[in-house]
Amino acid sequence: MTISYTRSATDTFSMSSARYVASKVATDLRQLQRYYGRPSHQQIGDYAEEIAVLTHHGYVEKVSYGFKRNARWILTLEYTVVNGTLTGDDRAGGVYRYADVSDAVFYSFLTRSQSWWLLDDTDREKIDKSLPFTRTPGNAPGYTGGYHTFDRAYAANGTGLTRSSYRPL
Repeated sequence: MTISYTRSATDTFSMSSARYVASKVATDLRQLQRYYGRPSHQQIGDYAEEIAVLTHHGYVEKVSYGFKRNARWILTLEYTVVNGTLTGDDRAGGVYRYADVSDAVFYSFLTRSQSWWLLDDTDREKIDKSLPFTRTPGNAPGYTGGYHTFDRAYAANGTGLTRSSYRPL
């Protein structure tokens, strides 16, 4: 299947740039796996591909990966897309390693951008079919007595992701 998109001549955030930024997310997820045993290698690859495709085309606003218990986040890595203004590119890693995730499930929640919702149903379906897995609609988990810390930015050509971590007190 071939999917084509129209991009402006001034757009420099290529698919290579998106994959570079996604590789930083994958590194963070591998550190979660090392500390907490999840997500799986397959999930890490799938999440990296999803975020690369969606950020390249401007169809994601924010994505969170982490652990939840009783519909509440315990620990997350939350990535927010920033277009055209990021100048720093941090080293991946620095994931919090002391959370109690016993009886918790690994979970991811993605918020689509306004650009996504402006597409017609046919175009959204084409893009969804090109992704490695299908997300199901739902509500984002709430939070439990922890705090957010803004700790990383991953960028290429001015576009990329800022990372905040939600961790227990």
